[in-house]
Amino acid sequence: MKKTAVLSILVFVFAIATGVLGYLYSTKMVEKPEAAESAQLPISEMTDKWASSAHADSSSLAFRDWDETEDKKVPPTCAKCHSSSGLKDYFGLDGTAVMAVDNPAKIGNVVDCSACHNSYVETATTVKFPSGIEMAAASDVVPCWTCHQGMQGGINGDLDKKIGSTEPDAKAEGLGFVNPHYLAVGSMYLGSEANGGYQYEGKTYAGHFEHAEGVQSCTECHDPHSLHLADPGYKKCQTCHAEVTAWPDQQKIRRTKQDYDGDGDVTEPTYDEINGLTEKLIAAIVQYSKDISKAPIGYTPNYPYWFADLNENGTQDEGEAGYKDWTPRMMRAAFNYKFVSTSAGYIHNPVYSAQLLIDSISDLASGDSAIALDKFARP
Repeated sequence: MKKTAVLSILVFVFAIATGVLGYLYSTKMVEKPEAAESAQLPISEMTDKWASSAHADSSSLAFRDWDETEDKKVPPTCAKCHSSSGLKDYFGLDGTAVMAVDNPAKIGNVVDCSACHNSYVETATTVKFPSGIEMAAASDVVPCWTCHQGMQGGINGDLDKKIGSTEPDAKAEGLGFVNPHYLAVGSMYLGSEANGGYQYEGKTYAGHFEHAEGVQSCTECHDPHSLHLADPGYKKCQTCHAEVTAWPDQQKIRRTKQDYDGDGDVTEPTYDEINGLTEKLIAAIVQYSKDISKAPIGYTPNYPYWFADLNENGTQDEGEAGYKDWTPRMMRAAFNYKFVSTSAGYIHNPVYSAQLLIDSISDLASGDSAIALDKFARP
C-alpha cells in the first residue's frame, strides 16, 4: 500500500476519533481532564473551608440549643438538620426508614462531610418539601434543599390543621403561631412549585426564581464548604451588578421597575422594596390585633417570636408571654412574615416574597377596615 494511502487512512481515523471525543465532552458523558483537575480542590483546602463555616461551629446555638434539656440530646424532630447523624438517619443510611428520623442525635454533632457526601445523595433525584410536594433535584442540591426547606409548608401542614373550619376573624382554642422555621431558602427559591409560603385562594404565585445563567443553583452561588460566595465570588455578581463589591452590597441591587411597597420610590433597591413590605405587614398585624383580637401583639426575632405586648411599646418586657389571641387571618399573615424575613426573600425570590406580603396585608385589611392599603404594585 502506498504511503499516501496509509496517511489518508490515519488522518481519517484520527478525525473520527476526535469527533467522537468532542461529542462525548460536549454532552458531558466524559469529563475533560483539565476541567476535573481545576474543579477538584485539595482535601486540605476543602477541610479548612468547612472548618471555618457555620456547619462546623459546634459551639453555635444550632448545635447547642439542647444543652439544658433533661436527656441532653437533639430530638428526632430537629436532628435531621442539626446533626450529621440525624440527616443520615433521614436518608436511611443507618438502616432505618427513608425520609424519617427515628433516633435522637448527640449534641454538637455538626454537619460534616458525611452529611452531604454519601451514597444516598449521590443517587437521589428528588427532595420532599414540608408541603408534601416532591421536587426533582440535582444531587449537588439534595442536601441543601433537604435541610434548608423549613419545617412547615404554607399549605397541607399544621397551619391548615390548626385553623380547621374556624372563621377568619374568630378566636378559638388550639389556634397559635405556626413557625416555618429559619432559612427555608430552598422553599423560598422554588416559590409556588414547593408551596413554601401561605398562598391565598384565587391568587397566582411565582414559581422558582429565574436568575442569570451560572447563578441558578445553591452551589453556583455558594461555596458548599465555606458557605460564602462561590468563586469567583463578587466578580460573578459584578457581571451584571457593578455596585456589588462586598457584603452587604447585594442589598443595593434593584431588579424591578415596580413600586412593590407603594412608597412612591421606583429607584430604591429590591431589598428596600421587600423590607418596606415586611414593615407594613408588621404594622398591619399589630393594628388588626388591637382592633379585632382586642389584644395587642408584638414581634421579637427570638422565641416565642410573637408576644402579648401589654404596654404596646413594641418590646417584649418581663411578664409579656407568648401571644395567645390568634385568629386564622393573623396566623396566615404571621407565617408569611416569618417565612420571608428569615429566608432572605429579597434575593432568593423577590417576586414570590412581594406577592406573599402584599396578599397578607390585603387579607388583614379585608378583616379590619382601619388597615390602610397603600398603592402596592403586586408583581
